[in-house]
Formats: sequence, C-alpha cells, structure tokens
Amino acid sequence: MGFVLGFLGACLGIVAGIGIIAFVIYAKVRSVVGPVGMKEIKEAAKNMKDLKREEYTREKNVGGITKLIESSIIRDFGDFNKDFLYSKAEKNLMSIFNAIEDKSVEKIKNDNDLIYMYSTIRDKVQDIKNNNITIKYDNVQFHRHAIKDYSKTDGKATITLSSTVGYNYINDSDKNVKKYYSGLKRETRYTTKFVYVYDETKFKYNQKAYMISCPNCGAPLNKFGAGNCEYCGTYIKPINLKNWYMVSYDEDYKNF
Repeated sequence: MGFVLGFLGACLGIVAGIGIIAFVIYAKVRSVVGPVGMKEIKEAAKNMKDLKREEYTREKNVGGITKLIESSIIRDFGDFNKDFLYSKAEKNLMSIFNAIEDKSVEKIKNDNDLIYMYSTIRDKVQDIKNNNITIKYDNVQFHRHAIKDYSKTDGKATITLSSTVGYNYINDSDKNVKKYYSGLKRETRYTTKFVYVYDETKFKYNQKAYMISCPNCGAPLNKFGAGNCEYCGTYIKPINLKNWYMVSYDEDYKNF
C-alpha cells in the first residue's frame, strides 16, 4: 500500500512540475510580448488550425497532362479508352476501401482486376487486424481523373493516373483525424498505376512489383497459364495479360 501511495505521489509530483514549468514559460513569454502579443500568438495558433481544416476539406487539383499523353497511348493501343480506365480505377479503389473497412480480402480473392494487388491488400488488411485499427471510408465521391505518365519497357506498357476523391474518413488510430478533422469530409488524391503486358517473353513477372499470388494461400505464382498452386494445390485459371491491371496505388496527401 505504501508503495502504491508513493508511486501515485511521484506521478502527481511530475504532473505538478510540468504544470509549473508550463506556467513559468507562459508568464515569461507574456512578460516579453505583453497581453497584445499573447493575443496575437493565440490568434495565429487558431488561424493555423483553421488553415489545416481548410486544406483538409479543399478539393485537390488533379495532376496530369492527359491531352499530351493520350495520343501516344492511342498510337500503341488503338482501342484505348481513357474513360474506361478511369472507371476501372474507381472500381478498384472502392474494392480496396471496402476490403480495408471489412478487414477482409474474401471479396477480392477472385477479382481479376486486382490480381497484381492481392498480396499488397492482404498484407495491409492483416496489419490493420493485428493492430486492432478501424478505418472507414463513407460517402465516397470521385471528382476528376487525369493521365500523369505513360511508358513502354520490358514487354509492358504502364499508365499512371491521378484521381481526386472525397470521403468521410474515420481512423481510430490517427490522433490528427480525431483532434482537427472530426466530422469533416476529407478531400485527397490518389496516384495509381496500370500495366498492360504486350510481350510475355520480355515481361519480368517475377519482379516483386508485379507478383501474382495464389488467392488461396498467398504464395507467389510462377506462371500465367492454367495450373495448380505449387504450395496448396488450388486450381488457378489462366490469366489474360492483354488487359490493363492496377499494380499500385498511393494517397498523395497522407499527412494533413
């Protein structure tokens, strides 16, 4: 009992000490800048908080040069339709948001559009579960899209998209969301990459960035044709590479 009382007394002493130090600092600053200066400091701090909230809710500018790049893509892929790719980006991001919300990858296991993303999403969901985090994306609204970059190398063509989106964001592990932005709609932007394999003989499918995993056990697959997983025996349907597949996504405004 004596130890507990002593420990509590020590804690109270530390708290009191911190309070005294804070008061001394406040008094010292006030003596230097005066009452008017202190008012200005408080007003500046309030304005900074307001600016953070304004930036959080400001619809972001889409980053891209669609008109300049689109002609090059059409030259290589005559049937290319940017609106179709934009809709695919929205669909894929919504599937990822739902998987994170549900803390489950069951609904995307057999989603062909996410064959390159499955292992990444699975690892992110597992990390969220391990840390007992709850994340929500409510009232999702996509605003605009633009093509940011285009390249052809190693048997694959890569298109980088920029997409602006808004949603009511909840993350119970993010103190900033709770402190500054609770109840506000978050406006942000995502950069996504899509790959089209036009020459399988040159495509380095074993690169980590383009790894395809077994939807059952998560083991890496070493071939694109039909067959069974070497680790769990699950039958894998042949993969049609002649399509645009998302290989990465990243939020541009992670820290508001």
